[in-house]
Amino acid sequence: MEITIGFALFLFVVQFCSYFVKGLAGFGDPLISNPMLSLTTMQNNQITPMNLLMNWPLNLYIAFKNRKAFSVKSTIPMIVCILIGMVPGMLCLKYATSWVLKALLGLVIVICGVEMLTRKQSTKSSGNLIVMILVSIASGFTAGLYGINLFFVAYIERTGYVNRNQFRGQMCFIFFIENTIRLLIYIFTGFYTLDIIKLALISAVGVVFGMFFGSRVDSKLSEAAIKRIITIVFICAGLSTLVKALIFKI
Repeated sequence: MEITIGFALFLFVVQFCSYFVKGLAGFGDPLISNPMLSLTTMQNNQITPMNLLMNWPLNLYIAFKNRKAFSVKSTIPMIVCILIGMVPGMLCLKYATSWVLKALLGLVIVICGVEMLTRKQSTKSSGNLIVMILVSIASGFTAGLYGINLFFVAYIERTGYVNRNQFRGQMCFIFFIENTIRLLIYIFTGFYTLDIIKLALISAVGVVFGMFFGSRVDSKLSEAAIKRIITIVFICAGLSTLVKALIFKI
């Protein structure tokens, strides 16, 4: 792949915007990067592995930074279920996917986000083991398939949200474990090429600046504002997935 100055600048802008959102909400970077990069000659099986190279260290950093705010032990069962669902998802990625399934995924995410937005703030579920298992497996499947691991985020927001540190620590710890397994599998199955490595290195500049400025803005916002941003980012992620599938058939 030929990397021109114009394309490098485009990568910088896309990744800056993507990781500005992650700096605010702790997730949601695929909301911007996946559809925007798909407008170029890059394919899904290039975009997802490239972004993984940057998400892996960032999720490790965020989880470690907030390690005292959440329980690793209580998070392990969710991680196991996500990893179980991730395997068939990655197999589907290897052999292409249907835009219809992706449209349905986007619609479901939007519905979950609207429920989060309209629910009374005081309303919180105590959690259910069966629901947790099903949600986590579904989340792992979409992570392996599209690099979009969101269903478990809605579950945590519904059952265990205390504050932004607890939410981000638990969420990014799960992301980190899932990212580690997926990274190893991508390496050993030959997803990574020299072109993807080059694109990741160029993107890293935008990632660093985006995270820095997103975190700075985050520090100025109240807990209620951050929770509303998390919900809005969740809904936008579903809309992005839905529109991309319906209009671009990808």
